[in-house]
This record gives sequence, structure tokens and C-alpha cells, in this order.
Amino acid sequence: MLIFLGVLALVLMAFYPEWKKLSQMRHTLQKDRNELTKLQKETTHRERELYLLQHDKEYLELIARDRLDLMKPNETIFRFSPPRGESKTK
Repeated sequence: MLIFLGVLALVLMAFYPEWKKLSQMRHTLQKDRNELTKLQKETTHRERELYLLQHDKEYLELIARDRLDLMKPNETIFRFSPPRGESKTK
């Protein structure tokens, strides 16, 4: 019985570092997959925005007017700030 337990202990000691390394690699893989998904969504969003900027004149005008604070003659622009306590980015 002691020989069996000794052999079992040696086997466990031999494979424990590899098991721990495998567990760590799985965790890293999941983290990398999440990052990849996030980057793919961001890429899709940027590609869509680029397409709209190149092909949709109304969208281009909207973005230019918003970012450069431009307005048409006889036009009044109202800007509303978010309520206090809310963050500006969502």
C-alpha cells in the first residue's frame, strides 16, 4: 500500500506543474479571445464609419457640423449637457 501511495505521489508531483501550466494557458486563451472579440467589434464599427464618411454626404455633413461646431445660415443649435453625476462617455 505504501509503495502504491509513493508511486501515486511521485506521479502527482510530476504532472502538477504541467496541469497548473495548462490551467494558466486556458485562462490566458479566454482572456485573449475576449480581447479579440472586442477588437473585432471595434474594427467593424470603424469600417462602417469609414464607409459612411466616404459614401454618405449627409453623414459627413452631420459629423463635420458636430465636431467643428458649424451651422447653416439662420440655424440655431442647442446643446444639452448631461445631468450631474452621469459620465459623458457611455
